[in-house]
Amino acid sequence: MSDPVLIVGAGPTGLTAALELSRLGVPVRLIDKRAAPATSSRAIGVQARTLELLDQRGLADALVRLGNAGRFGSVYGGGKRVFHLDFSHVESRYPYILFVSQAETERVLRDACARHGVSPGWDTELIGIQQDAHAASPASAVLKRADGSLERVTAPWIIGAEGAHSLVRTTLDLPFEGHTREERYALGDLLIDGDLPDTDFHIFSSEHGFMGLFPMGGEHFRLIASNPLSEPSKDTEPSLDELQAIYDQRSHIPARFHDLTWSSWFSINSRMVPRLKIGRLFLGGDAAHIHSPAGAQGMNTGIQDMINLSWKLAMVIRDGAPPALLDTYELDRLPVMRNVLSRTDSLTTTIGTENPVVRTLFNHLGPWIVGTDVVQANATASMSQVALGYRDSPLSENHGHSGSLRAGDRMPDMPVRLRSDGGWVETHLHRTFDPSHLTLVVAGPERASCPSELRASTPNGRLVEIAPSGSPDEQAFTAVFGRSGSAVLVRPDGYAGVVSPVASAAAHIRAYHQRWFVTAKPAGA
Repeated sequence: MSDPVLIVGAGPTGLTAALELSRLGVPVRLIDKRAAPATSSRAIGVQARTLELLDQRGLADALVRLGNAGRFGSVYGGGKRVFHLDFSHVESRYPYILFVSQAETERVLRDACARHGVSPGWDTELIGIQQDAHAASPASAVLKRADGSLERVTAPWIIGAEGAHSLVRTTLDLPFEGHTREERYALGDLLIDGDLPDTDFHIFSSEHGFMGLFPMGGEHFRLIASNPLSEPSKDTEPSLDELQAIYDQRSHIPARFHDLTWSSWFSINSRMVPRLKIGRLFLGGDAAHIHSPAGAQGMNTGIQDMINLSWKLAMVIRDGAPPALLDTYELDRLPVMRNVLSRTDSLTTTIGTENPVVRTLFNHLGPWIVGTDVVQANATASMSQVALGYRDSPLSENHGHSGSLRAGDRMPDMPVRLRSDGGWVETHLHRTFDPSHLTLVVAGPERASCPSELRASTPNGRLVEIAPSGSPDEQAFTAVFGRSGSAVLVRPDGYAGVVSPVASAAAHIRAYHQRWFVTAKPAGA
């Protein structure tokens, strides 16, 4: 057996990498310098797209039971609600933000890893890495154990998921480009008596700065506020009285705080790396990008970093796919990271502005702009990350069809009829995908049959035939796949790789497979 892939950091990003690679048959070693899992939680929002991906791995239901569904967002200014975001616009079986402690998210991922034989090696710190210029040589690392002893290991690949102070990133001397915001922030987990429904997250914009309240279920809320009233220091924490005073200063809704369980000061950085892969070293999660908590994007982005990387790495290690496939991790994810940084930074600036002119415009124009269905749909799709895609990826190939779906798009999760044992059964499209392999989806009318040549074009993959679920859904199905249908080669992460008319799909899919998943043999071999 080859040396395991070394994953540094057992937070959500590293746990996702460990889960994905181990379930795909790749040996891994997961380490963390901490002595035990974290019990406090900075990230609390799990977005619809992340839940879709976790559902395919059998984990979403457990997490949903632990969390609270935030189906709306109330944004206030000038003593009134300026607008109301409605997440029912999100075209997903998860039309909400799930508010749940990061500690619980990590526990669900850790339990899933354990079922695949992987447990974090706590009290194990990465203190050095080295890789040769020769591409075929494995990387090496020096680890420090709890007793102070050192261990030198070799690994075919190293994934740096150890957070904002990543040793992998600093050893590579990669710039962490961006800025640190001037504002300081207070954070607290507490119980609230008042008229703040836990179906909504609540954002307050005022001349004093930003304040957000995020419902963890029942009376339990997470509070985040800029410009705290006292001077933050490493020797203090925000008190219940200060958090109450901040709330009273910025909210017109009566509420009383009690039972503060955890609080902290923090600053916001908006930074990212220009590279995600150098030689046999990868970066993901906070080691590669950190940004404002606005919109609950960070943890979700890190989890999806690793889902993107892991199937590609597994195909290279397990199936002998060309190493060039791994370069698409960086090409796919860097644009996503830039977009997340830009959006979260802009949102933080807009909501937290103390400029009276900007706040007046925001308070008066907000209801008109955000009240439209188009803006509601776009804003919630962006926040929930279902609008994320890879149309510009080299892995995305369009060959013309009459539907709206394009290569690189997330496959929609619509009701469909699936051909099964000569008949048809009702299901959801996402349930037909194989998160371990490529899936060829042949979409069209029930009476159509899949050409035998197309059936033979999917080595090591899954082929499914789908048709509209019924007359109410037929229009949506036709809009996506075209009136005459189409063939779509779906990546293991649920994005369209190849989109083609059915008649010409076999040749396109064979060429795609040859290009990305088959290593060319040396001449004369």
